[in-house]
Amino acid sequence: MSAWKNVPPKERFQPLFYPRSLAVVGASSRPEKLGHFVLRSAVSSGVEEVYPVHAGNVPEILGKKVYRRIEDLPGEVDLFLFAVPQNQILTSFAAAIEKGCRAAVVFSGGYKELGAEGKQQEEALRSMADEAGVSIIGPNTIGFLCSHSRLNATFVPGLSAYFSAGKSISVISQSGGSLKLIAYELIDAGMPLGTLVGLGNRANTEFADLLDYFREDPLTSGVLLFVEGIEDVRRFYQAASRCAQEKPVVALSSGHTEAGRKVALSHTGSMASSEKIYQAIFDQAGVLQVQSLQEMVDAVKVMVSCPPLLGKRAAVITHTAGPAVIATDVLARGGFELPPIGEKTREKLQQSGALPGFVPLTNPLDMVALGWTEPWRYLQVLEPLLEDDGLDAVLSIYTTALEEGAIAFPVESFTRMAREVGRKAGKAVVAVWGAPITRREEFARWEARQFPVYPNPERAGTALVNLARSSRLRIRAAARVSEPPADFSPGVEEIIQQTRAYGQTVVQEPEGIRLLESAGIQGARTALAVDEEAAVRLAAEISYPVVLKVVSEKILHKSDAGGVILNLQKEEEVRSAFQAIRERALSRIAPHELRGIAVQSMLAEGTEVIVGGLRDPQAGPVVMFGLGGIWVELFQDTVFRLAPLTRAEAGEMIESIRGYPVLQGVRGKKGIDLESLTDLIVKVGALMQHYPFQEIDLNPVICYEHGYAAADVRMILSE
Repeated sequence: MSAWKNVPPKERFQPLFYPRSLAVVGASSRPEKLGHFVLRSAVSSGVEEVYPVHAGNVPEILGKKVYRRIEDLPGEVDLFLFAVPQNQILTSFAAAIEKGCRAAVVFSGGYKELGAEGKQQEEALRSMADEAGVSIIGPNTIGFLCSHSRLNATFVPGLSAYFSAGKSISVISQSGGSLKLIAYELIDAGMPLGTLVGLGNRANTEFADLLDYFREDPLTSGVLLFVEGIEDVRRFYQAASRCAQEKPVVALSSGHTEAGRKVALSHTGSMASSEKIYQAIFDQAGVLQVQSLQEMVDAVKVMVSCPPLLGKRAAVITHTAGPAVIATDVLARGGFELPPIGEKTREKLQQSGALPGFVPLTNPLDMVALGWTEPWRYLQVLEPLLEDDGLDAVLSIYTTALEEGAIAFPVESFTRMAREVGRKAGKAVVAVWGAPITRREEFARWEARQFPVYPNPERAGTALVNLARSSRLRIRAAARVSEPPADFSPGVEEIIQQTRAYGQTVVQEPEGIRLLESAGIQGARTALAVDEEAAVRLAAEISYPVVLKVVSEKILHKSDAGGVILNLQKEEEVRSAFQAIRERALSRIAPHELRGIAVQSMLAEGTEVIVGGLRDPQAGPVVMFGLGGIWVELFQDTVFRLAPLTRAEAGEMIESIRGYPVLQGVRGKKGIDLESLTDLIVKVGALMQHYPFQEIDLNPVICYEHGYAAADVRMILSE
């Protein structure tokens, strides 16, 4: 990263988002050309000086004087928009730098997305920009929109009609098409557009750069991310963590494939899809991850409007039962409960006369047809519910009459009460306004007040669930406190160096068990036998029953090679097993590649889990946890987190798997020692952080009511 990028974000991006002047290189008088669309966008902006650069003999385009060359421009220009083909960019960019260029947008494609030659061109562009201290958006981009400076630097002139003042939503997207769709979703939802950036190929402006900028931007109320892939995942994580502490951040990621990832040598590696790793990054950073563009906008709508939710107890008020049932199902699936209305609240409702005696004071609170024909009753029930200490949120449902003049719902009073009373009590209120989208004016009454209103109960319920999820993530991330580094004994480093000295990358199981013990991790008692007599002697020392396992760097998946025999009870069985394993091994490998056969104590039955680590090419050291043994492949019930991690994060990993009830104890089976398991996960994270492991795979780890023991160990060093 170039030194100029260390300047404060506001200073670095000022020429980009608030330029004094801009030039459109490749401006065209032909309305079907990209350069014409870009110039139309620029002219519709609030920038005082807009200079078209066009090599032809056109004196004027869209009322602006045309300059044939960049060198002919009057004075210095802050921002250059390049709407010329890829093969003209480097020459044009060099001329722009001479003209004082401090920021640029490169719309054209044909760079690294097309192969080696394009990648070389992109590297040359990045090098020139870094040396000159120029922030580039693109190449291969839609550009950006900054409402606060009234600047449209995209090739979509129509977006200029949606400039907005005041606090608004900012968007960072790798995809230009997705950026447009997000903008359209925001417009449909009545949300103000803020600064929308299409990063494209990210020549020298990354997610992390803009996250730091938007964190400090007083006009950004929330940030939306569309992520396809990130090279420097650690830097992204750090910037996202900082931003999410200041304002809501919502992310949608896509393109999670394993193409190009090397074949993994362990369960940990094989389970580490990019999708699961991104989930870990977002969770740890306090970023809410969603599954669709609509859900993204619905979520940020409620997040910027309501206080954080500290609980999941909701009330539903309605005049029609069916939609309330739909909302209740959505809330319940999201972990919410609908508790009975409190006694004090019931008394308030009865004394106020808000509802006649025949309406039961239950939750959901169905006011029947009275709520529809006399919607002022919504106001009378809302305030007591917001003051109920047993509730955290209220979801209101109302359906329109579809007749002009029939809409008598007190929107202004309702939204004011929800804000004033709700915020004072730390409660969230969302509304369902059941009306066709063609009746846009009805939704506009709510949206003008920046209120979280949705057209159906599914979306309103999901938004409330996402508000609770986001609140938990952000509170947890804010409470993240660095813990002291693990203090491992010198034995860990000694075994690693010994393995390196043998020219190996695989730490064999006997040494792996000793390494774990040096790290304070309990493993099954293990020793290496080089012949049959040694195996018999070691089995007696360890105590029956025992397990025999092949030991060879060439045989990593021991069970698949017939290299593991369990539950050996006596000497004859040990001798027979030793011979069988040796013969099977030598049918696959040369004699000198067989180090011996491990004799290991047969652990008592318990609950099997997997704890592992992986050095991801993008994210660095990562920790994995899930149900172990045969279950890990069958259910793939695993979660990941970046290393190092705190005890709180390790505890959340344990609780977040679907099989968590198994760990707590089911059908008369006692639960496991969760404290010791938490300690194990933290230590594996510390090993991944401090030592050059490519993969660590402890599967299964047998967990008991008190303690645990790793039954199988696979460790691979980075080459």
